Amino acid sequence: MSKYKLDAKTLTLLKAQAKLTETFNHTIRSAKSGALPFRLKVEHASMETQFRVEVGSQCHSLTLPNTTTMHLQLADFIEEIANGLLDLATSTGKRRDGKYDVLDEQLSLQVFDLVRRGGMLSLDVGLEQPIHVSIHRNRTRTAATTLMTIGVRQPRTKCFTLSGPDAEIHEKVVESINHLANIATPAMQAA
Repeated sequence: MSKYKLDAKTLTLLKAQAKLTETFNHTIRSAKSGALPFRLKVEHASMETQFRVEVGSQCHSLTLPNTTTMHLQLADFIEEIANGLLDLATSTGKRRDGKYDVLDEQLSLQVFDLVRRGGMLSLDVGLEQPIHVSIHRNRTRTAATTLMTIGVRQPRTKCFTLSGPDAEIHEKVVESINHLANIATPAMQAA
């Protein structure tokens, strides 16, 4: 799994921005996964500073005492969010029926493009292994055959065929990806 890391320029900006009250737009990069944009809202007070990090549809908050190294703690926090290393029990991630949505807006758009065209995609959703999704589109009718898997030695696999408009197929594929990630998480944490 290729890790997202903040570059030196962004760290310098974070150091200066931690002393202001403002909203800033940044990008965190990974060699394999590309760029991930995020928004940082800073509320600086005399004793502590409150940070709000928005990545896609997820929102995370952090309050730190005003120190000279708080930008480094903030950078670690942002990298943990981007790499999916935050403890899910304490995370403010998006929940639906007690389960987590593992796809942000960018990954969801990639899955929608995959549903429309067919092909294969490896989704790095912050777990130990990526989720591999393959979709075959049938040209004679509006159907898609989907195969998804996570894991190497004992992979968890799903295979199904859906029929209907692309939006409905996309909704069911995303639901299935979330389900696969949720059932794989306890097994991966126990290993």
